Amino acid sequence: MEIKCDLVRGPVYLTGEDIECWVIIKNTSERNETLAWASVQLNCFCTVSDDKVTNIESRTRKISIENQSSNKTSFLPTQGETGMAVLSTKTKVLVCSLELGPFESKRILFKENIPHNAPPSFRGHSVKYSYKLCIGSQKLGENTSLQRLPIRVLSVDTYIPNLVKEEEKLGPSNPFLEETINKDPLVDVIMQTVQEVTSRKSASFFVIANSRGKVCKFCLYKRKFRLGEDIVGTFDFTVGEVDCVQYSVSLQSIESVNKEFKVKEDQPDKIISQSKQHEVSLGFTQSNIVLPVPLHLTPSFSTNICSLSYNLHFEFVTSVCPLSRQGPPQEEGGSEWQGPTRLDIETMVWDLPITLFPTFPTHAALHSNINTTNTSKI
Repeated sequence: MEIKCDLVRGPVYLTGEDIECWVIIKNTSERNETLAWASVQLNCFCTVSDDKVTNIESRTRKISIENQSSNKTSFLPTQGETGMAVLSTKTKVLVCSLELGPFESKRILFKENIPHNAPPSFRGHSVKYSYKLCIGSQKLGENTSLQRLPIRVLSVDTYIPNLVKEEEKLGPSNPFLEETINKDPLVDVIMQTVQEVTSRKSASFFVIANSRGKVCKFCLYKRKFRLGEDIVGTFDFTVGEVDCVQYSVSLQSIESVNKEFKVKEDQPDKIISQSKQHEVSLGFTQSNIVLPVPLHLTPSFSTNICSLSYNLHFEFVTSVCPLSRQGPPQEEGGSEWQGPTRLDIETMVWDLPITLFPTFPTHAALHSNINTTNTSKI
């Protein structure tokens, strides 16, 4: 016999929405076959680095003991996993005592909801969260078979319990007529809320200065972004008292392990630059940045073990001594400006926190290498 799993919409989902998967059971032999049972469960496994995370060894060891003592006829979705299952949905039985004739097949639609407070898929240096759809089955009189289909889950910090509100109606209502309400798909309602949060243009202005005086004024149009967006900001050097030779801006992810799970009290956070832009600004009055947010990133989140946040990391290279200003050319045809051959410089850094939200799952799936189908023989 053969079992094929096919995700209806793709490999990427939001917390709070439903996963839909077709499970196709086919008899590939020329005689009648009986499938004793087939069950499905969604699991989120947490794997940690032993030299960075502590105080969860007992729970991990407990799962390992259960896996070793299991028999060959029960459905154990966590069997063979090194991490601990931090989320396990209720097991759903697809079929029981299913008899199929030669080359006959059975098609079943499986649906499961992802809790809105579930952790996202994340591959960090200290903690990893991975989601797998586990399908177990057993032919009559044989051992169980287990196949796993990985998926990617994007967390949504903005959650509204009453996502769909009934509008107030004008005039009397007829109690004898059945009312029909057309509800939008949950993923569209969630993303509409995310779009409202990330589209608010509340520009923030920052005057950047060091011990010698003002360097520039920076304008950031918003501080909440979706995956795949561009971070746009402008620099105004006309207000500066110190010459800025060059600058760089990078999008940094900060993975922090919570205090009670740290191996060492002074354990630093893991900081990684995801994208970077470098510009020379000597002689410029204005400049701008357009920094892309990669689709493969994990949105900002926080769990009881770790948290993930993002910063815009600025590095400014300024001149110690004032530079001579060259005015506009007076002669016809213009003139050529020659930069200084040597400068006494100093570097200053500045971090600006921002928040990343998920994008539409169909957009994130375009840059995902996760298979949406899985076929195995039992």
